[in-house]
Amino acid sequence: MIENNAKFSFQDLFVLFGQNSIHNLNSDIEIEGISIDTRTIKKGNAFFAFKGDQVDGHSKVKEAFDKGASIAFVNKNWFDTNKESLKDLPIITVKNSYWGLGELANFHRNRFSIPVVAVAGSNGKTTTKELISSVLSEKYKVLKTYKNYNNQLGVPLMLLQINEDIGATVIEIATNSFGEIAELSRIVNPNHAIITNINKEHLEVLIDLDGVELEETNLFAFAKKQDIFSYINLDDDRLKKYTRVLEKKVTYGFNSEAMVIGEVVYDENLMPEIKATFKDESLSAKINVPGYPGAINALAAAAIGINLDIEYDKIKLGLEKYIPDDSSGYGRLSVIDLENVKILNDTYNANPGSVEEMLKLLSSFSIDKNLHIVLGDMLELGESTHNEHKLIFEKARELTHNIYTFGNSFKAIDEDTNFIDKLELSKRLIENLQSNDIILVKGSRGMKMEEVVQELLNKLK
Repeated sequence: MIENNAKFSFQDLFVLFGQNSIHNLNSDIEIEGISIDTRTIKKGNAFFAFKGDQVDGHSKVKEAFDKGASIAFVNKNWFDTNKESLKDLPIITVKNSYWGLGELANFHRNRFSIPVVAVAGSNGKTTTKELISSVLSEKYKVLKTYKNYNNQLGVPLMLLQINEDIGATVIEIATNSFGEIAELSRIVNPNHAIITNINKEHLEVLIDLDGVELEETNLFAFAKKQDIFSYINLDDDRLKKYTRVLEKKVTYGFNSEAMVIGEVVYDENLMPEIKATFKDESLSAKINVPGYPGAINALAAAAIGINLDIEYDKIKLGLEKYIPDDSSGYGRLSVIDLENVKILNDTYNANPGSVEEMLKLLSSFSIDKNLHIVLGDMLELGESTHNEHKLIFEKARELTHNIYTFGNSFKAIDEDTNFIDKLELSKRLIENLQSNDIILVKGSRGMKMEEVVQELLNKLK
């Protein structure tokens, strides 16, 4: 768990939560650090009780105090039921712990007048966040979102990391239901806002592309209301129309209408080299993220760097320094170049939009390459599940007949290409390989398609 040393006084707490929520607090109390886990709590921390899938944090309140907590934040309904057993313990009641933690995090973030970049969008958020952070690190000490701390729990915990040494912050914000982007935008209170793209994601709740756009562009709505900088991807048909309503903006894209105009060429491994031109100045950089996703995400980072007056040679350095971390085994698109086979490992996650992007990337390889496409089910699509899997399967079939699928949703589309065992899938794939073949492996996080990649590496190395 990420630790923090954010400090809050009695007056801070009184202003934020009001007299009726405060119980048994001395006026000289001072919190140092917020904890949500009694296993790592430190003396002086405030403890937030969250109800998890396995453990209700409210059952740990007394343990938190035994370990030195200065105060506990609990849900009001729970407190009303249990207040007799809490005696004289210092407690603040909140309508729910997510809201309370968000209020503290927002209050703490607003203490600092630094560049704060919020990154939303359907695909490429993490890569874009990393590239932006790498560019900004050439000028500032940067705090960036750690791993998947991009939701209503993780985002506040990241904001609480800000301290006097931090010169800029890059926060990824994600959604899987309506209203989350609006709430996270409010909590983060960014002064720079970027939406990577609009694609099919979380259709179980967001329904369709219109729903996705409505949800994701809440960040632009916040930007317009607060008069902060927005960065608009003109390559995205749904985003480019917001140039008409956003006044404080920087546009970017691989077309001549953008303020930051991109050009790109790819090497034999589809690693891009981009050229970014703003007015009469240009920079070129070799990017370590393959394909169009790497190119457009790098261009976004360049646009933000240019707008923040980072020198062009430092932007180039920041872009070229970034190397994706695939140490977990499941990559956000890493290219594994073996002696006679190339594996595109994109097993971190999948939705229809990101799979379509990868299929477009595959189509850009030379026609004499033999393609193998390994697809795991795409999750959280609700009523769209069958249709979206059918569309993806048909697009894959346009590229190759070497298709291998895993999961019940793809099985409902085509049983002949479906495997119930990843080892058997890997074995069949290896049997079909020829020299210089290219393999794409992609699927939702819950499908653990990195196990296929690992089996291929075990057998092919």
